[in-house]
Amino acid sequence: MKSKEEILNNYNTTGKDGLPEISAEDLLNAMEAYKQQWAEAAFNAARKQSNEAYEFETFNDFMASTQAKEQVQDDFSAMITAVADNVVANFLPDDSSINEFDFNFTMQGKGYTAFYTKDDQGYWQMSRWAEQ
Repeated sequence: MKSKEEILNNYNTTGKDGLPEISAEDLLNAMEAYKQQWAEAAFNAARKQSNEAYEFETFNDFMASTQAKEQVQDDFSAMITAVADNVVANFLPDDSSINEFDFNFTMQGKGYTAFYTKDDQGYWQMSRWAEQ
């Protein structure tokens, strides 16, 4: 593994005065490279095996699988939130002292529960959702 200094040296430039310097963007890139290197090392140390074969051959395979799952979940969560926000007005509690409530709805043939809480300004915000 490369040391922090070795990674930083890849991004350093020399100023007019001959001293090494690094731009903010290059410093962020160096920090990201260092983080990536340690993430790969942690991955290699903790790889899961399934039937005596590695579940993911490389760190990049693992990262690609997690990013794909996150993207699908994020898109689906956004869709759930949009649907719940469109129908929440039908379920608002009459009692103004209530700060939390939930309701059930169906989307694409599956049941979901949306949980809402009242924010500091008195507006209802969805805090989470769950599949039934």
